[in-house]
Amino acid sequence: MLALDEQSTLIRVGGVQAVEVLAADGGAVVRHREHPPVHGALDLGPGHQRRQVIQVCLRGEPVFRGRSGPRGPARATGSPAGLGWLALTSFAHRAHSSSVSRRAGWGSTEPAVGPGIVATMLAREQSTVGQPVLPEALLGLLGRLAAAPAADPVTSALVDQAVAVLRRPGFDTLLSLPQLTFQPFDYQRETAATVLRRMRGRAILADEVGLGKTIEAGLIASELRLRGLADRTLVITPAGLVEQWRDELERKFGLPTVILSGKDPVPERRGNQPVLLASLAAGRRDPLKTRLTGVGWDLVIADEAHRLRSTRSASGKLIRALTTRFLLLLTATPVENKLQDLYEMISLVAPGLLGTPSRFRTRHAPSGGDVRSPRNLTELRARTQQVMVRHRRSEVALRLPQRLAETVLVTPDADERDMYAELADRIRVEAKEAPAGRRLALRSVARLAGSTPAAAAPTLTKLGWSDLAAAAAAITAPAKVRLLVAKLGEHVARGEKVLVFTAFRQTLDAVAASTRMAGIDAAVYHGSLPRADKERAIGAFRDDRPVLLSTESAGEGRNLQFCHVMINLDLPWNPMQIEQRLGRLHRVGQTEDVRLTNLACRGSIEERILHVLETKINMFELVVGELDMILGRIDEDFDFERAVFDAFTTSEDGDGFARSMDEIGEDLAAARTGYLADRSTVDALVGEDDA
Repeated sequence: MLALDEQSTLIRVGGVQAVEVLAADGGAVVRHREHPPVHGALDLGPGHQRRQVIQVCLRGEPVFRGRSGPRGPARATGSPAGLGWLALTSFAHRAHSSSVSRRAGWGSTEPAVGPGIVATMLAREQSTVGQPVLPEALLGLLGRLAAAPAADPVTSALVDQAVAVLRRPGFDTLLSLPQLTFQPFDYQRETAATVLRRMRGRAILADEVGLGKTIEAGLIASELRLRGLADRTLVITPAGLVEQWRDELERKFGLPTVILSGKDPVPERRGNQPVLLASLAAGRRDPLKTRLTGVGWDLVIADEAHRLRSTRSASGKLIRALTTRFLLLLTATPVENKLQDLYEMISLVAPGLLGTPSRFRTRHAPSGGDVRSPRNLTELRARTQQVMVRHRRSEVALRLPQRLAETVLVTPDADERDMYAELADRIRVEAKEAPAGRRLALRSVARLAGSTPAAAAPTLTKLGWSDLAAAAAAITAPAKVRLLVAKLGEHVARGEKVLVFTAFRQTLDAVAASTRMAGIDAAVYHGSLPRADKERAIGAFRDDRPVLLSTESAGEGRNLQFCHVMINLDLPWNPMQIEQRLGRLHRVGQTEDVRLTNLACRGSIEERILHVLETKINMFELVVGELDMILGRIDEDFDFERAVFDAFTTSEDGDGFARSMDEIGEDLAAARTGYLADRSTVDALVGEDDA
């Protein structure tokens, strides 16, 4: 029989967790003494007969703490004796019936019951008929507890919350799914459940690109936050992906977000806060670095986590300086060219899992130097799979239609060609000595001129080039716009819907006027439209208008899969923006092959950009997400748009610019080769062998 007296009684759970049970005149205490604590703990407070302190723990971490009197509402406890009576009797009964070894003091004991001894006590008692048979030594204590006055409504409400936490289903059931605005795939739900249940919220999400690691991380974050386990959440991502993360979290998961800059303070912990987003570039530098590393986080999500492997890089130092209970590392390539990469990644989420660095090298260093053939591969895979989830496209049967891209080069009229040539010469001359602000304006006008001459006219005036501004404004029907209108007529005649992109509002207005004159009924969409007008534009495009003319904001968060033809009237210099445009149509749910036409003037910067992207990395054949992996391999701070402008301004003429762009192209080609090699390496190390 389990005796409770003035001495300390030790109950060891599963050989790992320990609980001390104290009995005294005024009450009893059940508390943990070792790490990790049991899943639930009840503290009745010695000497405080009318007060209970309820502490609910999940997977070794406290998730709720509330105070109450010893009697909670009957609906919460299912027992007239109150929560204190129910919890303590259930605990004592289960401990006794499991024949738990005990002895005074903090000595070792034999393993007995599983770690759910406290966490499940309330849920089990709900279905119990009658009262459990209790050791006689407890009856006096329990009688005093049962006779105590009821708790006031405030403290009873706290008990209700505690019971609700205890009675929630395990992570086999995702409670957050009804709150989502989309339907995740089965493998994404399974990943979230696996990470939460088996990996305890610390994992590497290593799916192949395009399979939705962001969705998996969002599911995990939503679940933890709903259960009160991740009030303070931080997402660290490359600068170019910050807005994308905000859009995904807010639109699909309904999670409020705040983007942190270097000047923003980290909010104090006060309940469920917005998800905080920070770019790697801002986060690894003070003052934001000091703020991020000076607080304790519940959950940290690091996207493109392969950039964090090195212990010597600023990004690697940042992730290692953060304190967090749960940690998700997202990367399709946890290994690049050496096995140590895998060790560093795994050590971030599970320090010690692979032993010391020297032991890891001794056990697994490749004998022949091939990173894909380490020693003891079966053992390494088994350990890796304890903290890493990886799906391949072939495994999940996720198929997207083809992307069929063509580039159409347009020969500009003589006045356009002359204007563009003069502008190019002036930009090259001025850029050599221009301060940063002027240089940025020069880059902007070069991009505007690549769209339409009229779009560049206002900026040319601001730069002091009124003669060029007048020449540009006089070109009201440029060759590229005329070709666009002709192509739209062909598509409309075939009954096809067409999405037309331009980066600039001036060009959008000019094209809208040209299509009206041609009798083409086009809807117009841009970021300055009121919400209601945006809805009407998308609805008109879906229901009756064959063409949507839009700036970059088109279709964000909207279903446009009813269209499968896209025309880029102008071309962003950032390849990721090109990818994002295409992603409006080429996404899950699209049933037709997506046809893309890129329009560019001969001899323009855009022509060279397209040439490099198509010939060096086959950009339009890549899976969504692969482009960013390739660009990220060149350099952590590589900026394609800046590299293009530098190549343009440092070259003497068009031929020199072409050679400089080819050099950039070679870097891209090498990065693509490296990415494909990394993907093969990861499959060899952590995936199953192909049949």
